[in-house]
Amino acid sequence: MMKRREPVFTVRKLALIGLLAAMVFVFTFLHIDIPTVVGKTMIHFGNILCLLSGLLFGPLVGGLSAGFGSMLYDLMDPAYVAECWVTFLLKFAMGFLAGLIARGRSRQKNFDWHDAAGALSGAALYCCLYLLKNFIRGRYVQLLEVETVLIDLAPKALTTCVNAFIAVTASLLLASALRPRLRRAGLFSLL
Repeated sequence: MMKRREPVFTVRKLALIGLLAAMVFVFTFLHIDIPTVVGKTMIHFGNILCLLSGLLFGPLVGGLSAGFGSMLYDLMDPAYVAECWVTFLLKFAMGFLAGLIARGRSRQKNFDWHDAAGALSGAALYCCLYLLKNFIRGRYVQLLEVETVLIDLAPKALTTCVNAFIAVTASLLLASALRPRLRRAGLFSLL
């Protein structure tokens, strides 16, 4: 007799992904625009939710929530519409890696080194991918000189590192504060 498999996406899991994606979207609106030579960059709080969703709910929920929420933000801003699919991939990678590494943590503890390693790894991966995307776009799509691309990357590198620091710190604090409450509410057992 074949054993019945649980579906990957339950209604509750889809609802959670939608809720977290909406929170990523809203938190990305809380931002400070920084103009650069070739465009703009920003300091925002969306990455906090990208990492937090992975830390609390694992790689798939974290990745999809981060990707969809950030992609929706890009669709609302004409400056980012053309690359919304790239944003989905980059933010998915961030939330997925954070959740993948944090999944190894002890279920009884509210915080352990897996959380810190997951948040740091997810943020570092995103920083590298974001800067690589901007280098490729500047050099090979806009056909700018390497020096111009590097000049444009400098403020982007600074702001993405500031975003990463804020996101890692806040997501770790929020994960350790929210995890016991979510466990008591029975949310983890429903997924």
